[in-house]
Amino acid sequence: MALCTKIKHVDQRPNGVLRFRRRFPKDVAESLGETALQVHMRNREGLSFHHEYHVIMQGFDRLVSETRRKLDGKDTRFPIERWHEALLKREGLTAKTSGLEGDPVFAAREIDKGFSEQPNTDPLLVKALVNPDAEAPKLTLQDAKNMYAQDKWMPDKEVVRLDRITRRLEEALGPLDRMTIEDLRRDHGRRYMDLMLSSTKSDGQPLSVATCTKESKIVAAMVNHAMREGDIEAKNPFIGLPWPKDTGPKVNKKLPLPDDLIERIEGRLNAGHTEELPVIWQLLKGTGMRLGEVVGLAHDDLVLDAGTPHILVRPNFIRDLKTTSSNRSVPLTGPSLVAAQKAIEGGQSGQPIFPRYARDRGADAASAVLMKAVRAETKDKRFTVHGLRHRVSDKLRDIGAPVEVRHGFLGHSSTAIAESTYGSPKARLIEFAKWAERAGL
Repeated sequence: MALCTKIKHVDQRPNGVLRFRRRFPKDVAESLGETALQVHMRNREGLSFHHEYHVIMQGFDRLVSETRRKLDGKDTRFPIERWHEALLKREGLTAKTSGLEGDPVFAAREIDKGFSEQPNTDPLLVKALVNPDAEAPKLTLQDAKNMYAQDKWMPDKEVVRLDRITRRLEEALGPLDRMTIEDLRRDHGRRYMDLMLSSTKSDGQPLSVATCTKESKIVAAMVNHAMREGDIEAKNPFIGLPWPKDTGPKVNKKLPLPDDLIERIEGRLNAGHTEELPVIWQLLKGTGMRLGEVVGLAHDDLVLDAGTPHILVRPNFIRDLKTTSSNRSVPLTGPSLVAAQKAIEGGQSGQPIFPRYARDRGADAASAVLMKAVRAETKDKRFTVHGLRHRVSDKLRDIGAPVEVRHGFLGHSSTAIAESTYGSPKARLIEFAKWAERAGL
């Protein structure tokens, strides 16, 4: 199933060194004065190679994104960085002024007069020329947003999500570039909460309290990050807001997939032309793993020659994990073991199991295809691909598996209970496998 293919943008030089070379888009190339990004890679194979490749690809995307923002007139640097650069420019300009070397202040003011007559002059440069001892610019909510996205290395889809979340923040507090972090007060947090509770979705329905609190946590984390990086001693007004209790119906929003529906979906997938999908489906059904965890598996994550065959759910060069408790070992039994054996046929160490989906938003692509098969068999929106995960939880509970087994098996946040109950990873894996066999997974 796994394929050994030529890695995109990587070639081998005559001296044997692997080179990453990817051409910049035309507008970016013209701005940078370079046609492509070229990097000699340190690693040649295995997980270390794929991790290095992933980092370089992220760096390329980030460079393209930042360059295009600059072309659009959006300086991606933070104000404090631009201020220091303005001070350095001031020193350079005054040093080059002929006849005024002994009076740099007067020289700076004369230079400022010339710049003031030119359009699009950087206001920070003007400020540095006139008053170099002025206080450095203060971080704003816009800076906090940019800094959070940059330092967290957010992929495009996460940046889009952050844009959506901060649009509501801007609606509540006004332009983000005019609100400094130091000026935030508790009232700002309450105004944001009030706006969120009065907001509606595209269908006119109000936002759920769960959605409101989830987005507020991201805003709070964004502000916390700016406070930490800017050495700002202040209280975060978005922490500890008195959100109302979520009284919306949670039961039966998403249901486990029934066996008869699963059989029909499997028949549809097996009759299709994509070999990976039936394998992915069987792994989801037998392990309860998240879709992103499955499609992001590498060859080395499958341990089939051990006494208890299992999958190592861990961060790798393809994807990270949702939470630290998601890091676990999941036993393979029955059809899921057969699917895993098929998945690694012809694969090599360090290669992704599902190359088609080993990319940014690969899980979204796999979800779209699988959901198409689900919707072809049922229009009930309570049934989704994630229902396979609920099904595993139900099967374990139905045979009396302790809560620590269910949570440890599925990678829920209370995995620590399983660790304290069953000791070593090997002991936990053996215990999980015992319950998986009893549940018929």
